[in-house]
Amino acid sequence: MTDDRTTPPVDRTGQPEEIRQDAPFYMPLTPAAPWVHVDGITMDNVNRAQHPTALLPGAGETGDDTEWDASSLDKAIEWLESHAEFLNRQSHKMVEIQDRMGGSAAAGQVTETSPLGSFPRARDLAGKHSALYETTHASVKKLSDDLYQAANALRKVKENYETVERANAMSAAEMERAFGAASSNPARA
Repeated sequence: MTDDRTTPPVDRTGQPEEIRQDAPFYMPLTPAAPWVHVDGITMDNVNRAQHPTALLPGAGETGDDTEWDASSLDKAIEWLESHAEFLNRQSHKMVEIQDRMGGSAAAGQVTETSPLGSFPRARDLAGKHSALYETTHASVKKLSDDLYQAANALRKVKENYETVERANAMSAAEMERAFGAASSNPARA
């Protein structure tokens, strides 16, 4: 028996972004107000669906594929390590920003002059920039370290996966030998 109440989802990606009614008509502004003549109306089509391109997998990416094996774990480890290395290099290159703002000696100090000038707002802005630099630098460095840790943890998972696979392969071979031995010596009833 089939359930006739279920209908397949409707593809709404091809609908227009807005709905237009160009024919003139009369409509009330409020229930107590008189009707007003309108030449046309345009409104957003709230029923239109779209897929954000930033959320779709790119060329060669697996997207929402959830199946893993040793080779895909290797690719994930490589991805994590390459991004960690990139962020680590960026955290070291960020020192140039600090140098242009007066160096690490000027980073936490409020002096009469700042790299942005000597008026009070310039000193305040330099102090805010210094604080933002420090938190951003620490965050980039932490993200790099976290990616390295994730790669190491995934490497450990892969090692455990491979160990279990070898154990399962050995168990399967042992079962085949057991079944082979049992079939060559049938039990007597």
